[in-house]
Amino acid sequence: MITAPPPEQTSRAISTEEVAHLTSRRGQPSETLANVVRLVKERFETDVCSVYLLEPNRATLVLAATVGLKPESVGRIRMGLNEGLAGLVAEELRPIMVEDATRHPRFKYFREAGEDAYRSFLGVPLLDQGMIQGVLVVQTANPRTHPPEAINLLAATAAQLGTVVGEARVLEKFVAPTYERI
Repeated sequence: MITAPPPEQTSRAISTEEVAHLTSRRGQPSETLANVVRLVKERFETDVCSVYLLEPNRATLVLAATVGLKPESVGRIRMGLNEGLAGLVAEELRPIMVEDATRHPRFKYFREAGEDAYRSFLGVPLLDQGMIQGVLVVQTANPRTHPPEAINLLAATAAQLGTVVGEARVLEKFVAPTYERI
């Protein structure tokens, strides 16, 4: 028997139509990502939402959009797939949740991001046709665990976003992520 998620979980769900609406605007891909992270942060009631995209070298993640971290860190924060919790998500191609990220052995601190205040970490892979495109991350100031339903909803959002990123890459809109042009 399939049961419906609790009402508070349903209200967090980001529909395919909402993502399509955000991507159909005439804005640049960087604007689309910024709009998506803003919506995810609001819906999941977190302090931070960020998207890290895989660079063309397929070995490095770059911060491509964020709400909650310092805006000037977009395009400047980079880490190898073997670094940080976002790198771990990309390596293992599965959601990673850590109640207090600062205690995890893969935690990587970026002073320039202004992430000092944030403890919890939940990252899910952005996949398109089985290929890693990046990582969607939410963080909170207080240590937090997320119920399986919330993780599934974030993963569903990431799946939609992964397709959008994959299509943009094909159209060469995400060629070389930089601060000026994503």
